[in-house]
Amino acid sequence: MKKIIIITIFLVAGINLLAQDRSKSEGYYNLTQLSFLMGEVNEDAPTPVKQNMIPSVVNINGYRANEHFSIGLGIGMTPFSYTIFPVFADLRITLFDDHLSPVLALKAGYAFTNSKKDAWEYHSNDVTNRGGAMVNPEFGIKVSITERADFMLTIGYWYQHLKSEMKGAYPGYYDYGYDRTRTADINRLSLSLGFLFK
Repeated sequence: MKKIIIITIFLVAGINLLAQDRSKSEGYYNLTQLSFLMGEVNEDAPTPVKQNMIPSVVNINGYRANEHFSIGLGIGMTPFSYTIFPVFADLRITLFDDHLSPVLALKAGYAFTNSKKDAWEYHSNDVTNRGGAMVNPEFGIKVSITERADFMLTIGYWYQHLKSEMKGAYPGYYDYGYDRTRTADINRLSLSLGFLFK
């Protein structure tokens, strides 16, 4: 009988330890990230992107499947010549379950906007700016601050598609009477700082 009791105690203790370990590696996470998008001026964009460095902020909520893999959904804000609001999926791989670890990440989604103000407006009656697809693969490091908080530093490539639609230009211009669409692909280097809470 004593052996059965002792075995039962060890089994219960083992299950509790396993549950605690799993609770540390699985569950909800939140990541707030500030990025700096660096690159050349894009004069050919629907609304010219004239800044060499543009800030972008995102907030991601997701689920950690284990200490290595996590997936989430995020929303952000990026002030190009008009502000866009990316909505995206976030996939993260942490290579080591350690205080310091390399991290791979991928954001992919679509940026929304409904801005009416545009560089074309001096010769257009109706211009609507729209967003487009966005992709941001990243590589960097994770540094554990506490058991429930990490600091993230990543570098990556940021792709953003932009589009503007123009209807009914003023008389005297080459495109008078036509509906036109202009698109551009923005390619930037991203440097990002973030805090992840779990």
